[in-house]
Amino acid sequence: MSIGKPGMVSFTPLSWSVRLKIIKGIARGLVYLHEFSTKKYVHGDLKPSNVLLGQNMEPHISDFGLGRLAIIAGGSPTRESNRSTLEKPQERQQKGEPSSEVATVSSTNLVSYYQAPEALKVLKPSQKWDVYSCGVILLEMITGRSPVVCVGTSEMDLVHWIQLCIEEQKPLVDVLDPYLAPDVDKEEEEIVAVLKIAMACVHSNPERRPTMRHVSDVINRLVISSA
Repeated sequence: MSIGKPGMVSFTPLSWSVRLKIIKGIARGLVYLHEFSTKKYVHGDLKPSNVLLGQNMEPHISDFGLGRLAIIAGGSPTRESNRSTLEKPQERQQKGEPSSEVATVSSTNLVSYYQAPEALKVLKPSQKWDVYSCGVILLEMITGRSPVVCVGTSEMDLVHWIQLCIEEQKPLVDVLDPYLAPDVDKEEEEIVAVLKIAMACVHSNPERRPTMRHVSDVINRLVISSA
């Protein structure tokens, strides 16, 4: 997660305190959408490009018109997973584009990585879809990785990569955004707390995922240190 001017090669990475501020704002926005808006909406298309940042890095959730229509219709359009249609790094090199450890895929393909697994089927929209999407965004902000991770010659989504790292008991620094590593000792407790709630959000069983109110309550108990 970084901030810079369009067209500039250099950028300034966001500190953990700024990321935590953004995380808290996203959670508050979803709580309002789910519980305090005129109708208890499902956003249905939550991803980083739909989270706009103000001058003071306050997040604003946008583009939930499709989610509103889905609620009115009482269902969702048929979606097909396109997780197997990723562009390989070598294909990018043939096009003269740089490759990196984290695979770069088209925005169309990336959309499915923010969707809850059950949202790829024809089902009535659920607020737990938004919880899953929020969890993926939190994992991105912690790891600094895209939703698609290259592991050797293969690719896996960020959620499964994190689960594998946890199963292998890898240290936090191995999954952390390198730009956060210098302050890991000072921020470790907060980072681990957000990682735990993010993993709960991306549980494969929607019934096991927390509500956004619970997510917001947990995160709001974390203190934002000075940036």
